[in-house]
Amino acid sequence: MKLLLLFPNTANWATISTAIPILSGIAKNRGWNVEYFDTYSYEKGVDSSSDKEETGGFKPGFSLFKKITKPFFQIATDLQKKIDEFQPDLIAITALSQEYELLMKFFPEIKVPSKTKVIIGGIHVMLTRDEVIETKMFDIVAFGEAEGIFDWVLERIEKHGSLKGFDGIYLYDKKTGEIIKHSKRKLLPPDELWKVERDFSFFNDAYFIRPFDGKQIRRYDMETARGCPYNCAYCGNSALKEFNKGLGKYVKIRPINSSIKHMKKMNEQYKIDIFQFSDECFFSHQTSWLVEFMDKYKAEINKPYIFQTRAETISEEKIDLLLGYGMPFQVSIGVESGSDYILNDLCDRICARSQILKAFEIMNKRKIRTNAFFMIGFPFEKREDAFSTIELCRAIKPSVASVAIFQPLPGQKITKQCIEKGFITGKEPMATFTSHSLLNMPKPYLSGQEIHDLWRTFMLYSSLPKEYYDDIEKCEKDIKNNQELFNKLIKLRWEKYDLAKEKGDIRLV
Repeated sequence: MKLLLLFPNTANWATISTAIPILSGIAKNRGWNVEYFDTYSYEKGVDSSSDKEETGGFKPGFSLFKKITKPFFQIATDLQKKIDEFQPDLIAITALSQEYELLMKFFPEIKVPSKTKVIIGGIHVMLTRDEVIETKMFDIVAFGEAEGIFDWVLERIEKHGSLKGFDGIYLYDKKTGEIIKHSKRKLLPPDELWKVERDFSFFNDAYFIRPFDGKQIRRYDMETARGCPYNCAYCGNSALKEFNKGLGKYVKIRPINSSIKHMKKMNEQYKIDIFQFSDECFFSHQTSWLVEFMDKYKAEINKPYIFQTRAETISEEKIDLLLGYGMPFQVSIGVESGSDYILNDLCDRICARSQILKAFEIMNKRKIRTNAFFMIGFPFEKREDAFSTIELCRAIKPSVASVAIFQPLPGQKITKQCIEKGFITGKEPMATFTSHSLLNMPKPYLSGQEIHDLWRTFMLYSSLPKEYYDDIEKCEKDIKNNQELFNKLIKLRWEKYDLAKEKGDIRLV
């Protein structure tokens, strides 16, 4: 049997979708012949790596590790050729919201052989499954954990059996036009979730090389837990938690020995420089778990690492605990906004500004490398709110920082508010890239153009002395006639006001 995996990668550089190694591992364990089609090598517009470099978010000086050689329109041509030659029994697609939007730009052109079934899954599909099945482009719409669904689907296809009667999927019968909807599926317990051996055979070096501090490093994103204990209104996790309510344990921790074994394998195969733990909130783990995990990580891996957590989970005790192991690390924190209204009333962060300041004070005192994530363009955001965020960034002095533009993703509580207020209709095409806003807000709130302009100049406002604000504002309001000045300011930011260098942070590489 033959499986074609399709990832509508919105980036113009190689990234690994979490689902692809899982799906391939399940299929190969059953003896299937598996091939892979990734869209990263096709031009799709803004490049997130070069874009961040050009706006001062990434340190310049590294050569981009990808080369775009194919125009966008060729995706459909090449995919059709792949399908015609390979003749898969099943095409499996995974997609987040932006990736689904990209998929809809080329997949409707594809002529799928009558013998070939198409299954699609992913977070976007889970939250919009009724809409997705109504497109009538997919035989199977999966809305649950791949580990609990995919093996059964493959077995039924092998036996040419019916797919009816299995929770976690919708079905579309191309012959009769019938749509069959099943119920949600129970979540797997932790000891079953990570049993599947992930298959990384499709991924060459390009998939692991990442820019870091002006260099190229080999990084691997390690899933040591799945799910988030918090309920931020702008995050897909809150929608997923609501979707899975009553279906089992949502936040699950991977067995430590399983995590260590997998990292050893990946390090042996790809010579990883830095591991990034993809837990939504690393310090939400109990201290006993942290000690056991770090003991084994030190003994068997002993590599620099990155993790993300929330400001209110930072304590001197936990930071000192990690420092005691002698491995350099970076702490990433989603700060998001400096506006109390946006942070707490709108986004349900329930995190005081004082907690954010204290967290970074603890880490800066110890010269810990930090990465702060911000967002602008929230609903009801005014210019003064954006500058409150800029001021907070200046106050906490992160080693590195990045800023994104808020996107009203399906299923979010905050998205529903946007629709109710008329800021969006709910029918807008999802932005493939996040360099612009979908919101149409009246004054005194920020316009889409103002959001974009502030996003482009955010790192300059938050990094350079205020004596440069007039020059930055010129670039913000009229980049067309101030591009040369903008480039000079970016250069100045890195030559004279590189905070990581200024603070003498512990280096990871």
